Amino acid sequence: MKLYLVRHGQSTGNVAGTLLGQGDHPLTELGERQARAVAARLAPLDPMPLHCSDLARAVATAEHIARAWAKPAASGDLLDAASRPPALLPDPRLREIDLGDYEGRPWEEFEADEQLTAAFARDPYRTALPGGESLEHIETRVMAAVRDLLAANGLRDDGGLTTESVATADASSSATGLQSAEPGDAACIVSHDGPIRAILNHYLGVPPEKWWTLSTTHGGLSLLEFSGGWVNVRFVNATSHLAGLVEAADATSHAD
Repeated sequence: MKLYLVRHGQSTGNVAGTLLGQGDHPLTELGERQARAVAARLAPLDPMPLHCSDLARAVATAEHIARAWAKPAASGDLLDAASRPPALLPDPRLREIDLGDYEGRPWEEFEADEQLTAAFARDPYRTALPGGESLEHIETRVMAAVRDLLAANGLRDDGGLTTESVATADASSSATGLQSAEPGDAACIVSHDGPIRAILNHYLGVPPEKWWTLSTTHGGLSLLEFSGGWVNVRFVNATSHLAGLVEAADATSHAD
C-alpha cells in the first residue's frame, strides 16, 4: 500500500507573521496555486481514499486533489458514479498542533517567555504550550489516525518500523472518518507540517530531540510504501511541481 502525504497550500494565517496552529484560515492565491499544482501531480494516479484535516486550508487543498481525480463522464455534463471525485474524509486528529494561549501571537512573545523557552530547551518533545499540546500529544493523535487508516486497508502498525497484514479491518475503531475507507492499494492524507513531520519521524525512527530536523513545504508531497511487513520512505517533501509558483505570485502582486 502507498500512502501519499500532502501539506496544504499557503493560508492567510501563514503570512500574518504570527504563530499558527489550529486557527482556521483560507488559502491565499499562492496557496490555491500550490494546491492545484500538487493536484496535477497526483492526477495521473487512480482515485484513492482522501483523508484530511478538518481545518479549512487542508480541506480546500484536498478538494483540488479530488477534482483532479474526477474523470469526464462518457456523455452529458453530469458525472456518473464511477467518474465522481472521491469523497473527502475529514478527521480532526489530523489537525495542526494546538498552540493554546499562543495561537495567533507573535513569535517574539514566545521567545520572550523565559520560563517556557527554558522548559522547551530541557524537554522539547514533552513540553506543552499553555492551554495547548506538546509534540508528544500531536504525534499520539496523528499516529492513532494513521493506524486506523492502515487497519482499514488490512495492515497493522506494530508501533515500530514494520507493519503486518491482517485479514480484516477493525470495524470498532474510533476513527472519525478513516474507518469508512475501502481497502485498497493507496491512500492520501492532506494535513499540516506538524502531523506530516510526526508521521515521517515515526517511520524514520527520528529521536525526540531531532523532531524538528525535517521540514515540509506548502504543497509538498511525501510517499510511504507499506509492503512485505516493512515501511519504505520513498521520498520526502517533493516540490518539483511547485517550481516557479512563488516567482509568479510575486510578479502578480507587483502588477496589482
